[in-house]
Amino acid sequence: MENLIQSIQNLRPDLLVSTIQLPDGHSMNDMWLNYGTEGISELLENPKSETESKLEIINDFKIAYKGKIATYYVIGILPTDLGSLRISLHIVEKENQKKHRIKIDLADFVNVQNQCRELEEKQRLNANLLEVDLLKLADLIDDYREQKLDEELNPITDLYSEKELTPKAQEKAIEFLSNPKLMENIDKLLGQSGIVGEQDNRMTLFVIASSYKMPNLLHGLVNGSSGEGKSHLINSISECMPQEDVLNMTRITSKSLYHYRDKELINKLILIQDFDGLDEEAQLAFREMQSAKFLCSSTVTKDMFGNIRGKIKKVNAHFASLTATTQAEVYFDNMSRSIILGVDESKEQTLRIIKHQNMKIAGVSNSDSEQQAKQLLRNAIRVLKSYEVVNPFADRISLPMEANMLRRLNSQFQSFIAQITLLHQYQRKLDSKSRLIATKQDIEIAVEVFFNSIFLKVDELDKSTRQFFEQLKGYVKSQPKGSTHRFTAKEVRDAINVSKTTSFKKMEILQKLEYIRVAEGSANRGFKYVIAHWDNLEKMKSKVKTDLSKQLAVL
Repeated sequence: MENLIQSIQNLRPDLLVSTIQLPDGHSMNDMWLNYGTEGISELLENPKSETESKLEIINDFKIAYKGKIATYYVIGILPTDLGSLRISLHIVEKENQKKHRIKIDLADFVNVQNQCRELEEKQRLNANLLEVDLLKLADLIDDYREQKLDEELNPITDLYSEKELTPKAQEKAIEFLSNPKLMENIDKLLGQSGIVGEQDNRMTLFVIASSYKMPNLLHGLVNGSSGEGKSHLINSISECMPQEDVLNMTRITSKSLYHYRDKELINKLILIQDFDGLDEEAQLAFREMQSAKFLCSSTVTKDMFGNIRGKIKKVNAHFASLTATTQAEVYFDNMSRSIILGVDESKEQTLRIIKHQNMKIAGVSNSDSEQQAKQLLRNAIRVLKSYEVVNPFADRISLPMEANMLRRLNSQFQSFIAQITLLHQYQRKLDSKSRLIATKQDIEIAVEVFFNSIFLKVDELDKSTRQFFEQLKGYVKSQPKGSTHRFTAKEVRDAINVSKTTSFKKMEILQKLEYIRVAEGSANRGFKYVIAHWDNLEKMKSKVKTDLSKQLAVL
């Protein structure tokens, strides 16, 4: 066969000769007898067994292609300019594995022909077959570069959804969202997915995260001491979201947010592992994206004639976000745009986490069950559609006037109710304008889940400092002198079992806010403190909850 092809090529170099592999156990004669003219024609037009030519991506610097007479290796980085195809090429002959190294511009047909003639004269390669291989290689490289460019310009990918959201999985997800006990079932799946404890926080964060492709976007800021599980909590929630829509960032440079492309920040969930790592300019850009949903910057560019001129560059953004920080009080402007949550730093929660860790290491916990829970939650979010929500009860419920930043808190609360309605969209009615109608049940669920966030805005102390202060009050009350007991910083550290750094920060905050004061001592001998303000946390909570309950009762 090879000799026959060579003879035909010598006679008619302009013809492209292809070979077709017949099905196993067949010859041309019985193909004719069994399938006739139509069968032979179909085989010629659609050679099913013919191997499709394609590139083999070995790594970022080496691409292979198996041609008719050799294997070709493209060495180095491909030109990013689509108008250029100058590459370094290694040609390895099929017969004797002899290697030839050339630099060639595959976009220049004359250059390709000259290289083929030169290799025929010096290395005895067939110029016609070599030319066919190189032209095919050029087509494949063009397709590959266009694909990579498209992935870069349009990063929204269906890589996960195609694999996970099968018709059966979609049906199961819709059935899950149609269950009247949806919120209860979501909470169970969050626990099954590996989030230990944190019942209130995990539900709130899930609702916030699920808003990333809805009209009313939500943002969450998780506050807590170092090492108490802030990043683990937001990462665990993000794993329950469609992974094709999650952008997980450890650091954001000051200028990077101004240089994203068209769809890169549209319908995304952004995670920032430590907000403390952002400089002032990055914080400003992030805040503007949260509020205005775009960034506009005046920059310098060159026009087509090489003249320098000003240009307005706009970056559109539509995302929800989850961030973690150890010092929320520092980022006042960011706090007002986000729903504030505090991690559970209690000893009971620590014991629950340790037990879960030990069970996982011992191989007792079921990792398959965790993955199934995450996948069902991801698919549930994938089948949700974006609707505008109408809340007929919006003007009949109000938040406590004692809350800080009440205007934005009210907006967040109404958006939270809307997101609860959107999660129940397979159970809610549409009005004449195709808008979802919120129910009393949605408001009751929102008040229950959102309550801690409301109270954190009423409470002057952040969650971490509040937990520290409550432990301090409990210790002081247990002493013989009761509320008049004077204590040192070292005494507090030993009693509450916290680090020197954490204790110093918390006592400094409490002293500034006049919850504790110096009773005696000096800088040389040390200070003794006394609690100056004995507030009643449970009474404050009860007052806020009672007020909201009364409003719900008359809806």
